[in-house]
Amino acid sequence: MNLNVFFPENLMIQSIENNEHKILIYLKSKSNFSHCPLCGMKSQHVHSTYIRKPLDASILSKPVQLKIQAKKFFCLNSNCKRQIFTERFTGFLNTYRRLTVRLEEVFLQLSLSMSAEALSRFLFKLGYERSGDSLLDLLRRIDSTEKEIKNQSLTHIGVDDFSFRRGVEFGTVICDLKTHRPVEILASRSTQAFKEWLEKHPSVKLVTRDRATTYTKAIHSTNPDIIQIADKWHFLKNLLDVVKETISSRFPKGWFIIPECPVLETTDNETDIATTNEESTVSHESLSEKEQSKWILILEVQKVYQQLGSIRQTARHLKLSRTSVTKYIQLSEPPKQIRKPRVNQFLPYLNQITPWCQEGKTAIWIHKQLIQQGFKGAPSSTRRKVQEIKATLSIKKNKKVEDKINKKPPKYLKATKFQLISLIWRKATSLTQQELDLLNQLFQGHSDLSELYTAVQLFRDLVTMGQVVKLSQWLERYVNHEIKLLREFCRRMKRDEQSIINALVYPYTNAICEGNVNRIKMIKRQMYGRASFKLLRIKVLYA
Repeated sequence: MNLNVFFPENLMIQSIENNEHKILIYLKSKSNFSHCPLCGMKSQHVHSTYIRKPLDASILSKPVQLKIQAKKFFCLNSNCKRQIFTERFTGFLNTYRRLTVRLEEVFLQLSLSMSAEALSRFLFKLGYERSGDSLLDLLRRIDSTEKEIKNQSLTHIGVDDFSFRRGVEFGTVICDLKTHRPVEILASRSTQAFKEWLEKHPSVKLVTRDRATTYTKAIHSTNPDIIQIADKWHFLKNLLDVVKETISSRFPKGWFIIPECPVLETTDNETDIATTNEESTVSHESLSEKEQSKWILILEVQKVYQQLGSIRQTARHLKLSRTSVTKYIQLSEPPKQIRKPRVNQFLPYLNQITPWCQEGKTAIWIHKQLIQQGFKGAPSSTRRKVQEIKATLSIKKNKKVEDKINKKPPKYLKATKFQLISLIWRKATSLTQQELDLLNQLFQGHSDLSELYTAVQLFRDLVTMGQVVKLSQWLERYVNHEIKLLREFCRRMKRDEQSIINALVYPYTNAICEGNVNRIKMIKRQMYGRASFKLLRIKVLYA
């Protein structure tokens, strides 16, 4: 294969060397003349020759180095400032460059996609020794003139802010809604900075933005005829914040109702504990003494928590740990400790233990009989095994005892504040029957939350369906609502009502800018947060 086809016509391959580390290609210039880069005069008067040693694209994963014998010419124009000039290889090898144009393009694209230091380490593995600084120089050579010319015809843009340092310094990213690409980033998110950019681009007719007033003021002061579109996600999030703050202020520790129970209705503390003890014993005869005493303690913890409303204060009052109090207030049934019995040691005696259990023999009597036969287990293990066998036998029980065992304490209606927020925000079609019952129970005691739920669902429906007329009606209906946060939300919406109406009419959103903000975060992390704004701008706009 003739490799001359991969090089310019004025270069001819003389020889090729393939050593262990790289491929060397020797080339010689065939041109007999050249043009002066200053005055443009043609010259055939050769001054001398010299060797250029640029790197070229690799062949079979081996780096390629060219050795080009180029010529120097005398400039024949006596008025020209340059007396001697070197031969040019336009389109293949630029002046003062040590990389061919094609290899420079490869390095440039890689530099736009990853950090310079990481790329330097990667290229070293491929045989190219390039420092991070030299790779950054490639990025800084990018000419933005062509980009500026293209941006003069922008008509539909999106604008959003991003942070250089979170909460301290902010910038602005501007995207073309048609090409979905960023067209400019500004070093500030001030009204003046965006206004100056708009004045340089009078062709802009439509802008999508968030609900901050910074960009709104710039648009009004530059060209009031520009169509402004508020992003749907932002005003839906603002409404969700109303729900969150309302629920958090109303139920900071969640919401729950304890059904009426005689156990918790006494006024005297001592009488209450005694009654609790009696009821617990009657209702849970199947529990051991230890389990019954623990259940009495749990009921007392729940009662004190109802009065104090704080896990920390309850723990101090009862001298318990906060972990135990947190666990006890969530229980609605007596906890049972299930221990795994040691079955292996009873295997030789099962045929005898079962008939004894059917006869109603006690565990102590059975244990004595087993000891006489060589059993080495403890009395407690025998007692557990007897209880297990008796539980499996079909022993007839008194109906009253059966009712007492099956009787369970009343369950709490409870929900965390995050569950309440979810119930009010979600569509009714996505809720289970249990969640609907809980929501109805909540509305019975809090009618204003029922109105908040109705307002939220109506607003979501009209935004989804794009019902502009109903939006104005919705604002008029809830602008004087008794819930302060909802009332303030409506008033803010009315101040920006036209841009919100445009959001329901036009198909544009600010999602493109939001996506590019996330992309900027990724680029900043690649640059370790230490690069200049100029370099960040190049990476954002040209990658």
